[in-house]
Amino acid sequence: MENGRRGKDLRIGDPERESAMRLLGEHFSAGRLDVHEYDERCQQVATARFRSELNALFEDLPEPQPNAPSQQTPAARTAMPPAAGKIVLAICATVMVIFLVVVARQLAPILLIPLIAVLWLYWRR
Repeated sequence: MENGRRGKDLRIGDPERESAMRLLGEHFSAGRLDVHEYDERCQQVATARFRSELNALFEDLPEPQPNAPSQQTPAARTAMPPAAGKIVLAICATVMVIFLVVVARQLAPILLIPLIAVLWLYWRR
């Protein structure tokens, strides 16, 4: 066997099948597939073993289509943009600080210390 590769016929796993079903759902909700076509293609996705079997189900459909894993880096598939997470964290922290200062004046210094520690540790990551 050639390291498990046969041209385009790479074996796929559950994440690829789930992604393909999600994309079929987008095409169904856009009206490109009727109920019977959607059901039939989902059944074919569920039994697909190779990438070429998935690609054949999307040949007559526009974007979005399943991407080959070689086109994405592992970090691009799993990582959330760091700036977005830090912005959300900063907004939540600001709201919490304002709440503590306005509503819980006497407890604010006690509650701000763990909040600042958590924020500092998260921000350093």
